This record gives sequence, C-alpha cells and structure tokens, in this order.
Amino acid sequence: MQNSNSKKVPIQVTGNSILYQLQNLRQLVFEVTEKCNLSCSYCTYSDIYNKYYDLRNGKDIPFAKAKLMIDYLYNLWKDNYSEGVDSEIIISFYGGEPLMNITFIKQVIDYLNSLDRIGRKYSFGMTTNAMLLDQYMDFLVDQNFRLSISLDGDEHAQSYRVDHSGKNSFNRVFHNVKLLQSTYPEYFSEKVSFLSVLHSRNNVATICQFITTNFNKIPKIMPLNNAGVNQEKKEEYNKMYRNPVQSLYDSIDCEAWESKLLLQAPRVSQLSYYMRCQSGNMFDTYNDLFINKDHLNISSTGTCVPFYKKLYLTVSGKILPCERIDHCFSFGQVHDDHVELDVEYVAMRYNFFNSKFAKQCINCAGKQFCLQCVYQVDDILEGKPDCPNFITKKELKESNKKTFSFLEKHPQYYKRILEEVKILR
Repeated sequence: MQNSNSKKVPIQVTGNSILYQLQNLRQLVFEVTEKCNLSCSYCTYSDIYNKYYDLRNGKDIPFAKAKLMIDYLYNLWKDNYSEGVDSEIIISFYGGEPLMNITFIKQVIDYLNSLDRIGRKYSFGMTTNAMLLDQYMDFLVDQNFRLSISLDGDEHAQSYRVDHSGKNSFNRVFHNVKLLQSTYPEYFSEKVSFLSVLHSRNNVATICQFITTNFNKIPKIMPLNNAGVNQEKKEEYNKMYRNPVQSLYDSIDCEAWESKLLLQAPRVSQLSYYMRCQSGNMFDTYNDLFINKDHLNISSTGTCVPFYKKLYLTVSGKILPCERIDHCFSFGQVHDDHVELDVEYVAMRYNFFNSKFAKQCINCAGKQFCLQCVYQVDDILEGKPDCPNFITKKELKESNKKTFSFLEKHPQYYKRILEEVKILR
C-alpha cells in the first residue's frame, strides 16, 4: 500500500480504458457542415481567435464518412452487447448551422433506424441559430429532437449575431421560435432549451428576463471563450467581453436570479462543487464508501478521458473527444474507406499532454477535484505551459471560507442542491 506521506503520481490512461469508453459511448456528434447563415462577431471560427482548426471553405460532411464511423462503433457495441441492457446514445448535429445540411441529418437517422438495436436506443439533438427553424420544425418535432436554440436576448442583445449582409438576426429568429412554441407547445416545453452568450450588449439579468418572459425558460448562459484569443484582436475581444460573476451580482435583483439560476450562479455552483468534491459526504457508488481517497494516485488535470462524454467527427473526418477542442488534437481519422483509430495511440497522446502539468498537479491543493482541460490552456503545444487554475492551500482555504460564509447566509441552498441537482457521470 502507498505510504500516505509519499507523493502521489498522476494516473496513466491505458488503451483498454479508451476501448471501454468507445464500447459505452454516450454521445456521437457530427459536424454537419462548415456553412453558416450568420456571421457572429464572437464566433469561435472568427479571426478573434488563434484556433488550430482545419481551413473552412463551406464543406459538408460526406454521409459515407459518417456511415463508416457508425459502423465502426456499431461493431464495438455488438461485440459488447448484453441482452436486457438498453443504453441511450445521443446523436447530435453540430455546425456551422446544421440545418443547412438537412439531407445529411435525414440520411444518418434513416441509417441508424435500419440497424438492429443491440441494446442501443438513439435520441437526437441539435444546436441551431433558428434561422431555418420554420422550414424544418415539423421534421425536428417528428424525430423528437432535443433542441438548443442560440439566442442572446432582445434585439440589442442579439446584435452581434448578424447575417452575411450585417443585418441583425433577431426578428427572424424570434419569429421562428415563437412559431415553434405556438405550433408545438408540448414539444417546446419538454424538448427546447436556450443557449445565450454573455457579452457587452447584454447581462445575466436582462438575458434571463427576456427568455423567461417570452418562452418561460431559464437559459444556459455562456461567457465568451477566453482561450486562444488572438493578441492582435485582444482589444476587440475585451470590448465584447463581460464577466459573468460581476454581471450577475451587479444586478438589482441579484438574489432572485441566483435562486432561479441555481448552479449557473457562481456562488451556488461553488457550494455544490464543495459538497461533491471536498465535504467527504458524497459518493458516486457504494464502493466509494470503502475507499480512502487520500491514498489514491491523482488524475493529472481535469481533462476528460477521451470519449468518456462523447466522440466528435469533423467535416474532414477528424476524430476528436469534443467539439470544443482544436483540430490539431485529433486522435484519429475517418478515411474514404476505413476508420483509423488506435486506442493505444489515443492513450499515449492523452497522457503526453497531461504530463506537461504533472509537477504542478502534484503540488496543487485542488488536484483531487480539478476541472481544467489541457486543450483549453494557451501554449499547450509549446514548451511547459502553466495551469491557469493552479491553487495553493492558502488560496483554497480562503475560497472555502467564502463558500461557508455564503452557506451561513443562504442555508436553503444546501437542501436544494441535495434535492434538485442531478450528478451526471
């Protein structure tokens, strides 16, 4: 047994663990097209960012590549099939604007429905800017899609989301979303959510007020991505950026929105995170009751094991563990006639990038509950990058003090977190 006083070393992922994730994949995401009918100022593919994406020239993903990927995974699932087990796999469509290649989406769904189930049931999801929603909503409803609609708030808030002529997309998007709501109210209530980007032309309170008033929904609010910002565009980025914590707590009705947002509110999220990761009173499985985690080796960084959450296939056939990761970090390739995906290579690459932070992780007070993805760290490809979330024992102690102070003033959140928050593993 490891001595409790010895230094813990980072865990190494193996090829077998990668294979296990593929055999039990939860979500398969297709980049349907590079085309988009909007030209958003803060788009991750704009020149605001220094991103290592493949050159984008309006390509659509070939169905043949998607079929090869599905067949590859299907054979793994069939070999691992246990009768009586019925696992849900979410098939998601991403862009560009995915509805600009509706033919591909229909081909994928038809092909999946033609296969024997082998203990798998498929559900479908999509993030859309809603510009074409009026044309295709009947199909989306018929297929019971989980729909995430990008809408930043009212007309002024939406003004960074313009078409290629520079026209604000608000009127068309709002009309289409209201049409869906009035035509299919039950579907809208159960399957539609909203994703809003926080920036200089809106704030947390005005976003929430607009979405709840018009659609009776609490939106998911995302700040502008701060990774890989082009230094030549830093000033432009800073003019658009708004801090989500400051935005919420500067609002007059801060506590009311904090209660409605729950885990989207930073202080409530921090409390939930403390309860789950530091309190010692929450367990994922019964086995965890018998494990002394103080003696376990650490996971270097909070980077997901590849394919633990999803597999993402780009238009050009690159295989990635997530759509948020630059294309230079691809783990495999779907060629014209076969899938190239070596689980030992995937494990090696994952371990290599995580190893860049090993010394920092060992000395980090937050090593047991890290959320930092290495692929979102600037300079990860060069030299020895520094982890932006490294925290000392003193800093962690101060952070926890603030959490306890918040809990003392708002004890109701302890019960709400226990009763309302679902832990997704």
